[in-house]
Amino acid sequence: MAKIKFVALGGLDERGKNLYLIEINNNIFIFDVGLKFPEREMLGVDVIIPDFGYLKENRHRIKAIFISKPSDDSFGALPYLLKDLTKDQKTKLAIYSSDLTKFMIEQKLKYFRFMNNNIQLHVVNVNERIEFNDINVFIDAFNTTSSIPGSLGFAIHSRNHPLKAQQKNYADDTIFYLSDYILVGNENNDFTTKIDQIAKIRSVNKANQVLLLISEGQTALRKDFTAPNHKIQNRLEPIIKEAPGRIILACYDQDLFRVNEIFQAMAEVSSTRKVAIHGRTLNEVLQAIANPVTNKSQPKINVKGFNVTFNANDPDKNKIRIVPLQLATKIKDSVVVVTGSGERLFAKMNKIATNNDDELNLLPDDTVILATPPIPGNELAHAAVLDELARTDVKVISISDKQAWSLQASYEDIKLLTNMLEPKYFLPVKGLYKDLNGARNAAIDAGVLHNNALIQDNGEVVTFNNGVLSDVSYNTGKNASRNKDNPNLITTGDVYVDGIGVGDIGAIVIEERRRLMSDGVLITGLTIDRKTKQITSLIDAQMRGVVYLTNNEEMLKKIQTIIINIVEKAQKSNNFSTIEIKNKIKNELQDFMKKETGKIPMILPVINEI
Repeated sequence: MAKIKFVALGGLDERGKNLYLIEINNNIFIFDVGLKFPEREMLGVDVIIPDFGYLKENRHRIKAIFISKPSDDSFGALPYLLKDLTKDQKTKLAIYSSDLTKFMIEQKLKYFRFMNNNIQLHVVNVNERIEFNDINVFIDAFNTTSSIPGSLGFAIHSRNHPLKAQQKNYADDTIFYLSDYILVGNENNDFTTKIDQIAKIRSVNKANQVLLLISEGQTALRKDFTAPNHKIQNRLEPIIKEAPGRIILACYDQDLFRVNEIFQAMAEVSSTRKVAIHGRTLNEVLQAIANPVTNKSQPKINVKGFNVTFNANDPDKNKIRIVPLQLATKIKDSVVVVTGSGERLFAKMNKIATNNDDELNLLPDDTVILATPPIPGNELAHAAVLDELARTDVKVISISDKQAWSLQASYEDIKLLTNMLEPKYFLPVKGLYKDLNGARNAAIDAGVLHNNALIQDNGEVVTFNNGVLSDVSYNTGKNASRNKDNPNLITTGDVYVDGIGVGDIGAIVIEERRRLMSDGVLITGLTIDRKTKQITSLIDAQMRGVVYLTNNEEMLKKIQTIIINIVEKAQKSNNFSTIEIKNKIKNELQDFMKKETGKIPMILPVINEI
């Protein structure tokens, strides 16, 4: 039977940065290539991506990349990975996803100005099988319910030998991978997990047994099922019906479920309000879904459940009509959907609340709905927006995470799916350790043996031989480097993206930025004669963000005295080094400033030799 390995390069004991590898007989299959947004104290960092070192070393073994859904935590880091892997101009990569995900990947690659003929994007249709006959592997895709249509789960099958003539469906080992999902009733749209489809795929295995279930666990601590706690349509309907003026609804740009809920609420109350989109990404997606007559070059994305049009002459009166933002801002009877990713959404709403937005200013009759509860890390930005909105005359409605659960698996969802699939082993992904432990407990409740419900950390390799867990490697600490005593451990970590720089900054730079923000900077300057080593200028000192030094002559004299003493001691020694002097100035002035001000500013000594 096949030798199978699982390892995460990101996404375990953290939220975001999801990147999971399944290796079958030395062939690497990549599932999701996500990013995560930085915490507020990570000054200047735009996004955080996984360390791709292992994949760069083993690019020749990569068979394919599968993207489960069109969201930042699933494909946001893909452009960075593709750039790294294709630098040799030889590596060819096949990427499989739904048509909506493919469209959004193409838009992201255009934004990065990345075009490479060695990259092939393939659309995976539901019930379609991707065959890798040269290695006796095939992969089935199926719909899952998440915050955005076009979300897929994957079943990875391996065979010990090629199919025989009489065999149509046959697999020795089967692994299920589900990124985001909830189990909900049989709604006829693309937000529905097809339970019967999953059961059919499971039966492909010759023993009708799943070797491993890889399930998301980010919200496993929520008891009960996610459905129907994920819906807010019933809250939106009376607002749409009774609001005296414009409705401004804010949500994440990849939360199309929320956007569709307001469309459905409008249809339910027969609202004739016009809709405008304040966000590039969502506007592009809806354009592709609607495929208006006025834009025949726009690709058509087949998504069930969206009944929208950008065509003012569309004869179908039941469609939600999307108009230009400039027009909707002037119409009293309109809905403006404001979108953004992560903290950018709240930054945009803050500008709107303070009337600093270029396209949308608030009016007294407006109703503002913060429809998406903040994700972890964005709570302060969310609170700041609420505070600014409270200063206006608009009506504000903020929907909390208790009123609208995110479309991710809760405890009972994980338990039911595990019960359906009856996997031999269970491994949760996506979430902090406490979340993963909650998912593990759900799997054990569903019948998985205690020792077969695993919790791993990034870089730890799980190996299966002949359908049995044969080896589990453990890091000595979070994001530990590869252990020489255990070569199966893989190096993982965070790579900071700062502007156009990728990996140019590290923890030291971040710490320096924090100190500059909190304690300020002290810059000193002096000139030394290269031959005599005597100070030939006045000693200058400038502070920013510490104290106003111009009005504090006593402190300035003490700083000058410290520097003079350091230089004089160096003159008496046999080894006069300006580098050594700078280091001593830094150390002694830091101690001095801490005693005098209680702060430890950055010390930047400048020494000119003439």
